[in-house]
Amino acid sequence: MANKRDLKKYMKMMAADVAGETAFILDYYDNIDENKAYKVIDDVLVLLTEKIANVSVAFDKTCKLSFDGDRKAYRKAHTAYFKNCYKELLKEFDDGIQAIVKEMNSLLSKEQLAENKKIANEA
Repeated sequence: MANKRDLKKYMKMMAADVAGETAFILDYYDNIDENKAYKVIDDVLVLLTEKIANVSVAFDKTCKLSFDGDRKAYRKAHTAYFKNCYKELLKEFDDGIQAIVKEMNSLLSKEQLAENKKIANEA
C-alpha cells in the first residue's frame, strides 16, 4: 500500500465485504447457526479494529541524531521502515481475513458449497 489512507480503505472494504457476505448467508440460506454467523461478524470487526489501530506507527529515529544530518539516508531509512511496517500489517490482516473466510464457509453445508461451486463454474 502506498500510504495509510489506502491501507485503511482496503481494510475497511475487505471487512465490509466479508461481513456483508456473512449477513447474506444468514438471510439467504436455511439452517444456518446464527450464533456462529454473528461470531464471524464479530471476528471481522475485532480484526478490523485491531489492525486499523496498528496502522499509525512512528519512525523512532531523527535525521539530526541518528543520521548526522544526512537527509538522503534518513528518507531512505524512513521509507523502508514504513514500507516494511505496512507490508507486515497487510500480511497479518490478510491472514486474519483468510481464517475468517474459512469460518464463514463452515457455516454452509457441503451440499450448499457444492451447489455454489457449480453455479460459479457455469457463469
